[in-house]
Amino acid sequence: MKIAIIGAGLNGLACALMLKRNGFDCQVFERGSGPRDSGTGIYVWPQGVKVLRYLFGDDSFIRNGKAIEYLDTHDRDGKLVFSHPVRGPDRSLSDPAVMFPRSELFRLLLGQLGPDRVRYGMACTRLVHLDRQTHVTFNDSIEETFDLVIGCDGVGSTVRSLISPNHGPYDTGLVASRGMVHFDSPLLTNDRCQIFSTSFARVVTYPLAEGSRYRYWFAAYQHGNRMLLDREGLIDLFADLPSDIWSMIASTPDQDILTHRMMALTGDGEWSKGRVVMLGDSIHAMLPTLGYGLTLGLENGFALVQTLTGCKSENVDRALARYVSLAAERSKSILAVMKEITGLYYFNDSTAVNPTRLMPIMNRFNSLAALKVCEEVQ
Repeated sequence: MKIAIIGAGLNGLACALMLKRNGFDCQVFERGSGPRDSGTGIYVWPQGVKVLRYLFGDDSFIRNGKAIEYLDTHDRDGKLVFSHPVRGPDRSLSDPAVMFPRSELFRLLLGQLGPDRVRYGMACTRLVHLDRQTHVTFNDSIEETFDLVIGCDGVGSTVRSLISPNHGPYDTGLVASRGMVHFDSPLLTNDRCQIFSTSFARVVTYPLAEGSRYRYWFAAYQHGNRMLLDREGLIDLFADLPSDIWSMIASTPDQDILTHRMMALTGDGEWSKGRVVMLGDSIHAMLPTLGYGLTLGLENGFALVQTLTGCKSENVDRALARYVSLAAERSKSILAVMKEITGLYYFNDSTAVNPTRLMPIMNRFNSLAALKVCEEVQ
């Protein structure tokens, strides 16, 4: 079976590596001119870490990031108001969550896959559905035919626009700024994600390496169709949080801060059409409120590859239907929970962020996350 993956982000590389591990002939096509390894931090929940261990063969990759055991929510004075164990309330998950510098995880995946598996400067511009194949046009002129095309080209997916044009991303009303910086503070721990809430905004920070002051931070707020805040604007916005929080932002060089409006998808629309199937942010892009986006993509990628592995080439359509039945409804339910918790953090006064409001949402999330798609596939 000849397979094309459109998009060489983390989900595209991980899916390609899964296919390679299972003996499939696949090639990754990236519209950019080089590797998409820029950015800041990326969080992987225990469910995703389990998939990564399968891909890498052991758990040595964890040394390239920092294990995280709890998500702690603090009020504007820095007082702890809620703590969520990422392995579950009964520590039923064997793996920790891990926070990685995005470039490190990208490097590890590309190294295992092999750079020859990625063709850069190849933008997908047209798809034609044949009987049991898909004809792909790249850059409006290069044509190839594949037995299967997997769209992993992100929230602005060209593949999705071609197979499900009425289901594009929506503006969440939020802006995110992200950065990485060496910063030390007695307020900030070295084994937890810490969330500091103020009215209609929050700052999240994670350690990035064992025994290091290197940290990732994420600050988000409602944009209200105004100009996006620069570093000084962020410092003013979060001035009522503990001084170490806005000092961490102030210590980050301007060129190391990435800012953008946050877009998301509902998960509706066609996940599969003919011999084209969607995966990752291209179909289930979510707000990074709990950082589950990559983990969901890893789980769904594993489910897709396992269904393909279990079928014969003439049963690809059945395998794709099985994948959609496993992944789509659960993914949409997780997206709905993420939207609900996003509303609590960003569209309510900070006094609403309390255990009474957080506990039922997190319990629903725990129930959904416990449905391990990758273990259900036979």
